[in-house]
Amino acid sequence: MPGGRTLRAIEAYTRRLLRHVQPVIVANRAPLTLQRADPFRGTEERLVRGAGGLVTAMGSLAVATDAVWVAAARTDEDRILAGRAGKDGTVRLTTEDDTSYRVAFVDADPGAYDLYYSVFSNPLLWFIQHYLWDLSREPIVDATTERAWRDGYQHVNRLFAERVVEEGRRAEVPLLVLVQDYQLYCVPQMVRAALPRVRLQQFVHIPWPTPQYWKILPRRIRDGITLGILGNDIIGFQTSRDVRNFLLTCEENLGLAVDHRERTVFHEGRAIWVRSYPISIDVGEFEALLEHPAVLAEEERIAAWRPDHLILRVDRTDLSKNVVRGFIAYERMLEAHPELHERVQFWALLQESRQDIDDYRAYLGSIVGVCARINRRFGRRGWMPIRLEIENNFHKAVAAYKSFDVLLVNPIYDGMNLVAKEGILCNRRNGVLVLSENAGSHEELGELAVTVNPFDVDETAEALYLSLRMDESERIARGERIRETVRANDITRWITSQLQDLRELIA
Repeated sequence: MPGGRTLRAIEAYTRRLLRHVQPVIVANRAPLTLQRADPFRGTEERLVRGAGGLVTAMGSLAVATDAVWVAAARTDEDRILAGRAGKDGTVRLTTEDDTSYRVAFVDADPGAYDLYYSVFSNPLLWFIQHYLWDLSREPIVDATTERAWRDGYQHVNRLFAERVVEEGRRAEVPLLVLVQDYQLYCVPQMVRAALPRVRLQQFVHIPWPTPQYWKILPRRIRDGITLGILGNDIIGFQTSRDVRNFLLTCEENLGLAVDHRERTVFHEGRAIWVRSYPISIDVGEFEALLEHPAVLAEEERIAAWRPDHLILRVDRTDLSKNVVRGFIAYERMLEAHPELHERVQFWALLQESRQDIDDYRAYLGSIVGVCARINRRFGRRGWMPIRLEIENNFHKAVAAYKSFDVLLVNPIYDGMNLVAKEGILCNRRNGVLVLSENAGSHEELGELAVTVNPFDVDETAEALYLSLRMDESERIARGERIRETVRANDITRWITSQLQDLRELIA
């Protein structure tokens, strides 16, 4: 659950800043997932907090304000929970530690949801916003794309908007609607058309590309996306680069008036603020986890097998994370520095990602194949250069954070990448962060990390080596400054910065 300090801080800001509005959070995923009872294992039904930075971030606000969280019923388990809703269409979900959420589920037809999520949002939008398309071959935009946009993306967005409007018509005060991420770009415009007094803010958790890259999509679709998000009063991004790219998109692709200095777009008689709010982590929650019995047990196991030097990456097997180039860079380091053989290991602790998409299944195969090749080439009895583990084990990840000497975070492009913040905060070995210049976290942490171009494997190999050989005093100084930055700009600040801007807008 969100840390107690975080909840108290957000509750205080909420009482002071949002007295005259009713918050509603809108996101594709619910904050909790249902784990069904298993009589064979003797386990009872339980609700657990969903994974990912979005739930961590917005969960604190939802709990503090008792906001309604509007989410898609994505699974059979979600539909079971949706069936327990009361007359107002919401269901109260309470975890074992008494953290309570109010959720309103949107239950789309499975075919429409598949078009919305698995055809349009992922991979089409995700690939555009992370610059992942091989444009000489893909994508092929045709009638299938148009159908996914019309019958999938727009249709499901309309269902979300209708559910928000229901909440607005029931509320005694104006709604403050907080829309999350790239799956729901059309919702703000739809809600605004039905609720003139509404206040809308959307936070985009992934990068916003240049206006030229948006031209992968036909004008009717790309303009529909941008006009949809312009239904908001405030649009939040992770970095100043994303803000700049969005302003340019409005200016160049739509011909709208833009004030770059004030970070404002003018549309339909409204001034829409565009701001950067770099997302962060719940520092108190992570610091408490460091002494959790499951973490300590994992830490003991790591200490039993780790070599002198441990390089770590913790990631999903997403194409944007650039895992394969990280392995190749490590291979180049082993080629250049045979004195490190048997003294170093690269531990990749990975979670499977989107295995329903062909490109993602193929990429996971590449990860496993490149790892096996490097281990065959350099491995010896008693030493395996790469330790590859594919599992979802949060306590093991925290123990790994405590134990590394070098943390590699080299995404092609990333909205933020919280691993860079989590890892150094938790580390207890004066570990060094090797960080892609295209990670959103580079804007905050770049001068304290060893920066790499994510495409340059030779530069990354040299960065890994220099980080392993870095003077102890410099390692300590860099780590301390990163931890100071993360503690100062924690998840509470991310939320309250947005609330302060919203309060200024509402006043």
